[in-house]
Amino acid sequence: MKLDHFAWSAPSLDDAVDVVEAWSGVRAAPGGSHPGMGTRNALLSLADGLYLAIDAPDPDQPLIGNGARMAAQPGYHLDLFVVSTDDIHAAKAVLENFGLSAEIRAGSRRTLRGEMLEWRYLAVEPTRFGIALPLVSQWDTPNHPSAEAPKGCSLERFVVAHPLCDEIRPLYEALGLDIPVVLAERPELRVTLRGRHGAFDLPSHAV
Repeated sequence: MKLDHFAWSAPSLDDAVDVVEAWSGVRAAPGGSHPGMGTRNALLSLADGLYLAIDAPDPDQPLIGNGARMAAQPGYHLDLFVVSTDDIHAAKAVLENFGLSAEIRAGSRRTLRGEMLEWRYLAVEPTRFGIALPLVSQWDTPNHPSAEAPKGCSLERFVVAHPLCDEIRPLYEALGLDIPVVLAERPELRVTLRGRHGAFDLPSHAV
């Protein structure tokens, strides 16, 4: 189990890409669309096997699902973090041991070159952990998005803040995740990246 990517959303993909470029000195490249979800994205590599996905509504799809939500949000928002596994059934069993019912579902995204990327992920109903519960996925196609995404940025720091930190730590340990968890009044993903202009924080809540 390892950190795979962060999903950071905005009402406008072009505006968000401009903002991240101003912060980092690196321009995210178009990734492609998510069929049936109303969204598209742009990507930045953070390391081999790790990337930032900037998600926003796709004007070529009906404004539904996540696309409708992003179009209505007031600003930028760090939606979730994704971890990848080679055994999604084992990860499902771990979540269920913690009382979290999970369903394996399929996801896909078509790149601008026409390549279809496919994965499976664990869909979990809203829990008391909120944003601190990672989206667990398993890639079913060999090409990882970080390989072709623009380079020049790296992950400086990632900390999960949550009122239930003492419950989250054993869950992460059972999943094999080495992610710091600290006590806080409200759930928050604290992500600091380093680009060509130095370190910068990704806003966790809509601003």
